Amino acid sequence: MLGPVQVERVQRWVASALVLTVATLFATGLAVLSGTVDRAGAGPGLLTLSCVTGLVAMLGVRVINQKGLFTPWLLLALLPAVVVGSYYWLNG
Repeated sequence: MLGPVQVERVQRWVASALVLTVATLFATGLAVLSGTVDRAGAGPGLLTLSCVTGLVAMLGVRVINQKGLFTPWLLLALLPAVVVGSYYWLNG
């Protein structure tokens, strides 16, 4: 039978996976929208929101797992905005 410490660890993993999945989809959607919007000035704003969403999600995962907030893993939070933004910048 699993002890309480192992159950809590699994709960943290599941919560972390849910937070990252939902936030990554939302951040990627904002980044894609930034490349397709016709309104002047909306693109950089949506990319910024995408970066902030990714950072908040990564910080949330760090808090759920009771780790320190500042880590090089925070750079991964910017990945959706950087990839999609550079795609639209190169092709746009």
